[in-house]
Order: sequence, then structure tokens, then C-alpha cells
Amino acid sequence: MGTRVRRAGLVALAILMAAGCRRTDKAVVHDLVRATPSAEVEFPWEYLAFGTLAAAPFQEKGFERSPGEPDSESYVAAGLNPQVLLRWNVPAPRLAVLDAAPPGAAGASAEVRLNQTAVGRLVLQEGRRRYSFRLPAEAQRRGGNRLYLDFAPPAGTRGAQGEASSRGPTARLYSLSVGRADDADLEWLSRDGAPPALGIAQNGQSRAVVQAGPSAVHFAFRAPERAELRFTPELHPRARAARAAVVFSVALGDRAGSEREVWRRRVASDDRQAEEVALALPIAAEEAASIVLRVSPEGGRRPAWGLWQGLRVMGDLGSVIAEGTDGTIRDDAEPRPAPGPAGVLLVLLDAAGARHFGCYGYGRRTTPEIDRIAAEGVVYERAYTPVVFTRSAMASVWTSQYPDQHRVGIDEDVGISAQRPTLAELLLAGGVHAEGFIGNPVACGFGFDRGFDELHSVYTQKVNLGNVTRAEAFRQILPGFFQGRRGSRFFAYVHYLEPHFPYDPPPPFNTMFGPDAPLTLEQRREKEWFWAVNERRVTATPEELDHLVRLYDGGLAYVDREVGFLRQTLEQAGLWDRMLVIITADHGEGLHEHGWIGHMKQVHEEAAHVPLIVHHPTGKGPRRSRVKEVVSLLDLAPTIADALGVKIPPGTFVGRSLLRGAPGTRVVTRNTDLVPTYAITEDRYRLIFQAADRAQRLYDVIADPGETRDLADAQAAWAAAQRQALQRFVLSLRPEKPTPIRPPTAAELEQLKALGYVR
Repeated sequence: MGTRVRRAGLVALAILMAAGCRRTDKAVVHDLVRATPSAEVEFPWEYLAFGTLAAAPFQEKGFERSPGEPDSESYVAAGLNPQVLLRWNVPAPRLAVLDAAPPGAAGASAEVRLNQTAVGRLVLQEGRRRYSFRLPAEAQRRGGNRLYLDFAPPAGTRGAQGEASSRGPTARLYSLSVGRADDADLEWLSRDGAPPALGIAQNGQSRAVVQAGPSAVHFAFRAPERAELRFTPELHPRARAARAAVVFSVALGDRAGSEREVWRRRVASDDRQAEEVALALPIAAEEAASIVLRVSPEGGRRPAWGLWQGLRVMGDLGSVIAEGTDGTIRDDAEPRPAPGPAGVLLVLLDAAGARHFGCYGYGRRTTPEIDRIAAEGVVYERAYTPVVFTRSAMASVWTSQYPDQHRVGIDEDVGISAQRPTLAELLLAGGVHAEGFIGNPVACGFGFDRGFDELHSVYTQKVNLGNVTRAEAFRQILPGFFQGRRGSRFFAYVHYLEPHFPYDPPPPFNTMFGPDAPLTLEQRREKEWFWAVNERRVTATPEELDHLVRLYDGGLAYVDREVGFLRQTLEQAGLWDRMLVIITADHGEGLHEHGWIGHMKQVHEEAAHVPLIVHHPTGKGPRRSRVKEVVSLLDLAPTIADALGVKIPPGTFVGRSLLRGAPGTRVVTRNTDLVPTYAITEDRYRLIFQAADRAQRLYDVIADPGETRDLADAQAAWAAAQRQALQRFVLSLRPEKPTPIRPPTAAELEQLKALGYVR
């Protein structure tokens, strides 16, 4: 007995020792060298990093953002006549330094103009270099100034008639620095062979952040447990050759944005090789962390170029979302689920915001049928759309790609790229029959039908002035379809228009939650009143807005009844207990909570937060549960394919199958503006960022689901972490070449006008 006890004790001790050893091993959680293009920088001069969100308002014309490769800076591809907006309160002599490279062969030249004054000429040499030109005060004006780069392509790239060819980019533009004409530090940047103001240096297997001083670089991220910052401070070879000396320092930013220096070191050209520094970061796990790296010349000994070799954050991998070395979010998939269902049904309610559903805590009895399904299945409490427009959202559903990638609904008259497989095409290749029934004409065309055996447009009449085909039209089609699918594997997609505009539910739903007044039939069925309210030409009264919400809720209650009929149809066909049923929405709807009625424009919770309810076949999935992690509509395609046992080639989808768990992610939502407003949602925080003017608002949507309290100042570290995560997202995207689509016919245009999409 004693020997057995001693053995058990030794085993326990060995387990504890092994656990302790494992705990000392830290992993790279944030590779800050790689994150350099998304960092935020302070120079004594103006600094534009082309291709970033910060530069977007200043890249006026002639630019095409190119996705950065791993370990490289961001840049834009410039056409023949790129145009940069610069703003100055007071004209003064200035120096500009352009960081540029030819896209291929060298030799392209550009005449540089400030407003209408010629200020220089540059000829692109091989490789990435800096080019300087002076901006005289007399060429400037107060307020907006435009810098023109009038490129002529290199010799040998002219067309058959001798004209300059406009095909392809003429240059890669990395950054533009503009400062005082007598700024000695800025002048160093323009010297031949000078390193960039901020960049990434690659030396064999070693990588470093290159930072020109005096400057500060801000990195913000979500801290892991036992966070530790590691780096080796070194002089850049150019600074060492000039026998310069540089002061390196590291500061920690607190929650509100103030800083505290935690490390400082002087590095001179005659110093021996520096050793790696390991700084413990006293920040609680999963909290936002902010570090500030400063480089400055010591005693005026210029140039001040520092290298932060191997800059990284180490720690324990856990619930923190960590970007892997390929730029994607790590996903350790759980084991394959049990054998799939006989079929999958995707039910989509158009413009149905989650906050109006009973199963999401709404006070009115708007969704009793869906609530019953939710009580039996799985409710994803925090599901978000990638874009607040039907056409773009459905392109994202079918491709599991963000709208910045597929561009459908963002660019005019383009469809899903011919090179991008849709979910239905992948199901077809896997032997699955796919059929769809659509109530919103905006969800038709644009390559959406690829792979479907049949795609029915159920609503064929004009959707205005009361001449509406309502959700009841589905009753004539769906029973026959499901009765015929009882013996085969299939995917069905049912897309109701309700509760989308027009806000005109039939009786008794128009008075279910109160009197049918004061909005007139014309106001609720035509979009002119809503446009007038949105454009601040008309002020809606509290009574009108209350009626608007009642009508919207009535439309939701009406379509909820039809979902109940759909369930009854499946039960009668013997399919309900054998199918995976997903109920969701393409986006929500603003009802003037933040001054906007409708969608497409704002990305607040009411427009971005969608219901997501999954009912599993009997005995083949979780029941009566709620998931609190953030998920995306991009997860639908991989979930459907997974359920039907269809293998998807790696890299095809951005989303992840919800059948393998919801480990938590961050979701980016955008509007349809060409210079967009984004929202990025992670954990309890949502940052709304307007790229056009860089305005930002941060909300704690757990404590403040109505998004009424802006925390961007009080939670500066979280705002910065979200902002930089958004920047990394934008830089990681690789837009595809969409397929041109014919413009809408007159009849289709009338339908779009009736639905309020165009005026």
C-alpha cells in the first residue's frame, strides 16, 4: 500500500514538473516586425504611409491599393497621374521626400507639380529609393493643396500610334514625408542609399523594424498571459558608417493613453554587438496593451536610424486572438462532427436586426415561431454581417470572402469573380443538389446563381404602392419542393424580403403593436420621406419614429408566421428532425437609433448585428444552448459544406465551420461607400472608424448595446488595438478581379427604386 502511494506521489510530482516546464515555454503571439505597416507613427514632419487607412483621405486619384506581401511595407500602385491632397494652415517653404520604386523596369519619369506650379522631376531608378523636391511657399495655398505626379512611362512602353500606354501601374509609392525646408533629419532621408523613415529590414533569417529618428512608433494589441517584449537594439549600417549615436526607449501606454517609460539605452557606432532585451509587460491577459518605441539622435550625432531586431511579443497562447505567420487567425479545428444531415436549409430574413427578436431579449412578441426554434437549437448571440447591403452580403455568404475582396455591391455592376468558386458550385461538385427561392431581387444575378440547379425569383411584381407579392407567395412553392427532396441530400435557400422596406405589413400585423398612425401609406411605401429624414431636410417626430418601429416589428412578426409555416411544411415532409436549419439575416436595419433609417450607410449594432440560429438534426448536434463568441456570416458557407460532407480546398473560405466550435474571432463590417466606414468587433468592444476623415468611436457593446457612450478616449489602448487590427485586416486583403455584369434593365431599376436602393 505504501509503495503504491509513493508511486502515485512520484507520478503527481512528475506531472507538476512537466506542467511547470511547459509553462516556461512562451510562444510568439504578436510578430511586431510583421505588424509594422499597421503601427501608428509620429515624426516631426507629415508622414503618409500609402495604402493604409490613415492615408486613404489623402489619396485622391490615380491609386490602386496593392496588398503587401509578408514582411514588406504597404504601398499603392500609381497610375499615370496620381494626385495627393495635402492640407496646410500657413504656406511656408517645405521639403518633400517620396519613397517609391518602379513596378518592374526602371526609367519611368514624372513631372511633379504642386497645385499648378512645377516643383521638380524624378526618374525612377532600380529598386526602392527616396526622391526629394522642394515645395516653395508661393506655390502653396491655405487649406487644401494638391501634389500631382504626372508620369510618363519608360521608353518602349508606348502604344502602336506612339501614345503613352496607360496599362498597368507606373510606380509603387510607399510613403511621402513633408516637413520644414531646413529639417536636417528629413534631409537625411533624401540622400542616396538612405533607408526609409519606417520599414522592415531583412538580413538572411533576421528581420527588424527600421525607424528613423526622432520618432515614436506605437504598437497596440491584446496582451497574452505572461506577456513579454523581446528585441535587440542596433544601429542601422548607414548610421554606424556615419559614426552616429542613437537613444532607444520603450514606454508602456495605459488604458487612458498616458505613457510610462520602462526601458532606455544609448547605442553608438563603436559599441559591441548588443544582446537581446526581454521586457516583462505588466498587463493583464486579454487586456489591450500599448507600447511606444522611440528613436532619437544622441547629442545631435545624425543620422538617427535604429533597428529593432526580432521585435515580438511572447506569451501563452490562449483565448487571445493571435495572428499567425501567414497573417490569418489561427484555427485549431476540433474533431470532425458526426455524420451529416439529409439536407441543409438556409432561411434568410432581409434586413432583420437581431435586437428585434424575442430570443435576443426584445420585449415585444415579434418572433414566437423563431423563438421556439431557438429554444430547441443553438443561438449565436453575437453574429455579424460583413457588410450592410444585401447584394454585397450575399456575395460574402456564397464565397466566404469579405466585400473588399469580391467587390460585389461596392463597385458598380460587377459580379463574383469567375475564378472564385461559390458555395453552390462546390456543393454541385460534391454531388449535392442546391435550389434557392428569393424574395429580394437584389439577391439575384451577379454570379449568385452559379452552381444552383434552380434559383427561383418568387417576388415578380413591383414592390411599391401596395402592389406587393408578400412572403405568403412562398407557400405555393415550398411544400412541393420539400416533398420531392425526402430521399436525397440537398441544400435549400429561402430568402424572404420581410421585414425590409417598404414598412407596410398586412393586417393584422400593421396594428399588432399599436395604432396604424401617424405615418401615411405613402410615407411608409415610398422612400422620399425616409431620404428627407436621413438628409436632415425633415425632422421626424417621436410619434412618427415610434410608428416606424411598430411597422417594422409588424413586418418581422408577419414573416415569423411564415417561418412557422415553413417548419410545419418540413415536419409534414418528414424532414424537420433530419435537417440542419439555419435562420439568419443579411444585415439589420437602422430605425433612427443613430440618426439613420435603413441600411447601407451606418455600421452600428442595429445594422450589423444579425440573428443566427441553428437547429441540428435530432441527436446530431447541440441543443438548447447559446454561444457568446463573436462569429460572422462568412462562417455560413464552410458550415453548410461541412454539414453536407463536402470537402473544401484549403484557402477557399475566410470563415470557419461553426460545427467545429466557435473559438472567437474578430469581424469587420463595412458600409458601401468607396471610402468606407468600418466597424471591427472583438470580444466586448466595437470600433467604428470612418476612413474618409479618420473619425472613430469605441463602444462596449456588452454593457452598452445601444452604442450610446463613446469610450475612444477613456479606453485609448483598446481603441488603438482595434484600429491597428483593422489596419492589418485591410492590408492583408487581396482584391479579386470581379466579373463585369450588364447594367440593370429599366424594369430592374424600377425594382431597385421601389426597394429604396436607388433614387
